[in-house]
This record gives sequence, C-alpha cells and structure tokens, in this order.
Amino acid sequence: MELPEPGEVINYSYLWRYEFEQGRDEGVKDRPVAVVVVVQAADGIHKVLVVPMTTTRPGRDQIAIEVPDAVRRQLGLKAAHSWIVVSEWNEFSWPGFDIRPITKKSGEISYGALPAGLFRRVRDAIVAGAAGRPVNRDL
Repeated sequence: MELPEPGEVINYSYLWRYEFEQGRDEGVKDRPVAVVVVVQAADGIHKVLVVPMTTTRPGRDQIAIEVPDAVRRQLGLKAAHSWIVVSEWNEFSWPGFDIRPITKKSGEISYGALPAGLFRRVRDAIVAGAAGRPVNRDL
C-alpha cells in the first residue's frame, strides 16, 4: 500500500479521545481523516498522524475548521456540512489495521487531497494548539 501524502484524505476507523478514555481500542465508525504528517522512524517504520472529519457540529471543547462546500464536493462527501477537528488526532504505523476501503470507490482508501490553502490552515491550527489530545493507536 502506497504511503499517503500530507493533505490526503483517507478512510479510517478513527478512535476519538473520549472513546479511548472509555477503554475502547477501535473506533466505532469509519470516517474520512486528513493526513497531517508522515515520518519515518529510526526503525524504518512510517508513522502517520491523522485528524478526523465529522458532520457533527464541533463541541465547545473541540477546535475545528469547516470544510468549504467546493472541497466537500471534490472529495465526494455528501453531508451538508463537514468539519476537520484539529484538537485531537490519531497516530499509527503505516499501513495500519484501521484503514478502510471506501464503500463506493471499489476498494480505494483515498478520497483525494485537501487544497493547499485548507491544508495549511489545518496544519497551522494543530501547531498553534500544540497541547492537543493524541491517541497512539500502536499501543
């Protein structure tokens, strides 16, 4: 499986922080996630950091960026609104067990890529809120 690129949106079983704190070790629902960083560790394994996309309006404890209509259409997302939550993320070794094929795309895992400007906003928001809530899926 090819390595994803930063800004790419893939289908993934995202584990929300609150689910992790409740003792779950797998996400309840597959969803689009934006790849933020891909790094190669000293052991040669690639680590991927992803942030979730959701159709649920963000809560007061979440920092999120709304996805513009044109981007939602480009990615093939059908909901009226979507947000990229930047106040938490999952980190996992590539390829991870929680990567899922997109139902309507013949086994593909990628929806496409975020436009460069939107990706920069996501990346900058994560850096600005460096005290986010990561969930390491390799533990």
